[in-house]
Amino acid sequence: MGVIWRVVTHRIFLRVTGLVVGGIFVYASWDKITQADRFADVVHDYDMLALVFINAFALIMPWAELTVGAALIIGVWRRAAGLMATAMTVAFMIAIAQAEIRGLKIECGCFDVSGMSGTEASWGLFLRDIALLLGSMLLWRRA
Repeated sequence: MGVIWRVVTHRIFLRVTGLVVGGIFVYASWDKITQADRFADVVHDYDMLALVFINAFALIMPWAELTVGAALIIGVWRRAAGLMATAMTVAFMIAIAQAEIRGLKIECGCFDVSGMSGTEASWGLFLRDIALLLGSMLLWRRA
C-alpha cells in the first residue's frame, strides 16, 4: 500500500492527474458555453433548481468549469481548483443520482448539450464520475 501511495502522491503523477482532470473540465465546459440556451434546457430537465435560478446557473457553471480546468492544466491554484473540481463533481453526481432515483430519462449534459449525444443520466455515468471525483480529491488534498 505504501508503494501505491508514493506513486499517486508523486509530483509527476499529480501533474498528469491535473492535466487529465483539467482537460475534462475544459472540454465539458465548451459546448455549454457556446450553447448556453440549450444548457439551460438540460439544467431544467434535472428539475433541481427553481426556475428563477436556471438561467444564471447555466451561464455561470460552464465558466466555473472552464476556470477550474484551466487552473489545473496550467498548474496554478491546484489545491483550490482541486477543491472546486471535487465540489462540482459531487454536485454532478447528486444530480445524476436524483435523476435516476426519480426515473427521469434525460440527457446528462456532461459534454454535449445538443440533444444528440444519446448519453442519458445513468448509474453508469455516476460510476464513471467516481474516477473524476478521486482525481479531483487527490489534487485538492495533495497538490
